[in-house]
Amino acid sequence: MVSKATRNKIEKAWNYKCAICDAKDYLEVHHLISKSEGGKDDFDNLILLCSRCHAVVHNRTYNPDNYKVNASISYDAAIPILEKYFANEIGARETKNKLNLSEKTHLSESSVYKRYKREHNIDKFYNNVDLVNSKRRKTDV
Repeated sequence: MVSKATRNKIEKAWNYKCAICDAKDYLEVHHLISKSEGGKDDFDNLILLCSRCHAVVHNRTYNPDNYKVNASISYDAAIPILEKYFANEIGARETKNKLNLSEKTHLSESSVYKRYKREHNIDKFYNNVDLVNSKRRKTDV
């Protein structure tokens, strides 16, 4: 299993885009030399692919309606939930529950969370207090 640090390094190296089609959503790490053939979880053996390209590379059928169905909800349905979270109206636990994420999942690893941050130009977010303060600073200037 690829560590979070390695995944973050791969995402940055590929500019948060699929190595084949430049898609920015539903990104997965792909081993150039598969683990079954002795490939390692090293940076040099990994690339970033969207779920569609990853399915094609492995000769699988891609079904966009069945992509990690249990992991989350559609982006459009997630927007109002994430807006409440970033407005500090609901906490992380309630947000994960409404997004159908496991209690063990970090919100920051969710694809809908990443997309929301990217589309709303939220680059540095450690907690809701930081976000509220940064918004306040922008309006005070």
